[in-house]
Amino acid sequence: MSTSIDLQDMFSYSLLPIIILIVIIIILILILILTRRKPKPVSKLNIVKPTNINDIKNRYLQEINNLLLLVNENKITNRSAYQKLSKLIRNFVYEVTGLKVQYYTLSEIKTLRIPILSTLVEEYYHPEFAKESTSDITSSITKTREVVAKWK
Repeated sequence: MSTSIDLQDMFSYSLLPIIILIVIIIILILILILTRRKPKPVSKLNIVKPTNINDIKNRYLQEINNLLLLVNENKITNRSAYQKLSKLIRNFVYEVTGLKVQYYTLSEIKTLRIPILSTLVEEYYHPEFAKESTSDITSSITKTREVVAKWK
């Protein structure tokens, strides 16, 4: 009883699956590289000083006072108050500097050389996104008011 086995040549298989696998691996590597890029640091700040800074400060101080009234009267939740406070300080900084920080993430704000802004926004982050917060909104409002009042 004799059996014979005929083996195929090594190159008789299709190369298409191997090529597809290589292309998929290259695409995955490119996706990983592109998604792990760090945000570009702000290299040069072009801060514009408005001529009517006192008017801007007074307007935002009034808005902060209105927010404090809503908090004291329990007409607004802490979470909503922190969201409004974050929006107020970001818009204030935008109006007095020209930097569109209202669209920046916390990490992008930290790359700016405005430490008081990053400190405030970082303080707001947890209570702003948490369902319930034990943070002291009145203290945060006071800090924000002081920053706006002392801004040069």
